[in-house]
Amino acid sequence: MAAGADRLRARWWSRPAQLVEQTRWLFFLLALLSAALTFPAFTRQAEPVAALLAAAVTGLLALVWAHRYVTRRAAPTTDLAEALLVGAIVALTAPPTMVLGVAFPGLWFRAVYGSTRRAVLHCTLLVAGMVGGLALWGAVPGHDGPSRGVELLGCVPLMYATMGGARHLSNALFAREQAQRRDAALAEFGRSMLGTLDREEVIAAATRTAEAVCAATPGLVSVLVVDAPDGAHVLHSAGAWRGPLPPVLTGVRFPTGPSGGEPRPLGATHLDALATGACRWVAIPHPGLAGGWVLAGAPDRVAAEGVSALRSILNQSSLALRNSEAHRALAEQARTDALTGLANRAAFTGALKRAAADPGARFSVAFVDLDDFKVVNDVHGHAAGDELLRRVAHRLRLAVRAGDLCARLGGDEFAVLVRDLPDPDVSDLAGRLVEALCEPVQVPGGSVRVGASVGVAHHRPGEDAEQVVQHADVAMYAAKAAGKNRVRVFTP
Repeated sequence: MAAGADRLRARWWSRPAQLVEQTRWLFFLLALLSAALTFPAFTRQAEPVAALLAAAVTGLLALVWAHRYVTRRAAPTTDLAEALLVGAIVALTAPPTMVLGVAFPGLWFRAVYGSTRRAVLHCTLLVAGMVGGLALWGAVPGHDGPSRGVELLGCVPLMYATMGGARHLSNALFAREQAQRRDAALAEFGRSMLGTLDREEVIAAATRTAEAVCAATPGLVSVLVVDAPDGAHVLHSAGAWRGPLPPVLTGVRFPTGPSGGEPRPLGATHLDALATGACRWVAIPHPGLAGGWVLAGAPDRVAAEGVSALRSILNQSSLALRNSEAHRALAEQARTDALTGLANRAAFTGALKRAAADPGARFSVAFVDLDDFKVVNDVHGHAAGDELLRRVAHRLRLAVRAGDLCARLGGDEFAVLVRDLPDPDVSDLAGRLVEALCEPVQVPGGSVRVGASVGVAHHRPGEDAEQVVQHADVAMYAAKAAGKNRVRVFTP
């Protein structure tokens, strides 16, 4: 409650920071000042009761304005209440033209809310209220003689002209504030893209920015879709749709032919039922998504500024996604052995260090060294040796579990990081590796056969990654010394 009271006091007494809110604040204060300056004239009525009622009605009118300012919206009930109170002032005051002292400031204040159509309706309600007040003017005690209603009604064209000028100013203010909000959203999106290489972060930031752009452009709605044989598959929507969109939009006929990335008119009136009303639609091709389109619509016309902002989001996010993909590919390349596609030494060492850093981790390392690989290179050539290494890598992948890491450390040396497997099962796995690698392999020049010596080391509490590697290496040399094509487990 205290926080709400503080915000209310700030609204009444503090100058807002935003341009539109500053204008509303100024026009509200001017309206209140006009009512205060007109108040003494109302109290000098010949009939005390009429004077008192006129003063009370003026106070109620000030409360209506305050409600509009605090709620930041012009409700139809508020407009009707203002028209009735203006009519009451006309009926109670002599001459009735005194109402113009509050009617014109009220017009200016009302003009900075809502749509132009609603502003015209508000002005018409005020005129109707004044006409009704003139009809009752002669029934108020003390009102004798002509009402001077002609003079009052003669100001009606001026009221509409004032409303038109105020709305022109308001629309310019609205457009400027909306542009500032869109620019701020795009600037924040651009800053967030600097150094962002994660694909999900790029997509999330683009989604937030599209929502901010639609919120800053009244009536603008957008939906990202992918064209497919069964319809347009919805990936994300932004703006004030009537409700959740179906997963697939049917009946959308996308533009054909080259577009150069430019928005193209789209005949999609059936989407009006999903949006807030009748819209004009455009389709913007997505530069980074095959078959991807952004469908944007707005009542009467598609706001060019909003569409331009959506295109900017598409272009920036597509560039960021390409950078992300390139970085991912480079990172993968830096961690992958180019010949076999297995993890390389750097990737294996990093995974081993991370495993050893976890006090509760249970893992083992199996070092695999091919026996007589040099003979294959010498007899059949390096092309045959490379093909042999590729086949060995394939067999290693098939022999281990999905969560185990196979790596080529260099030359004919391989290693396997085995996680969460009992020691006897690790020995069985190493035995299957030896059996798999002893099978003949077809290479350019014929069939060759090599063996494999495997050394196994189990991680023990207190050991670091280097110690486990050293123990596996010792066990592998022990397997070679024992006659090759066998497994040895390191024992302290």
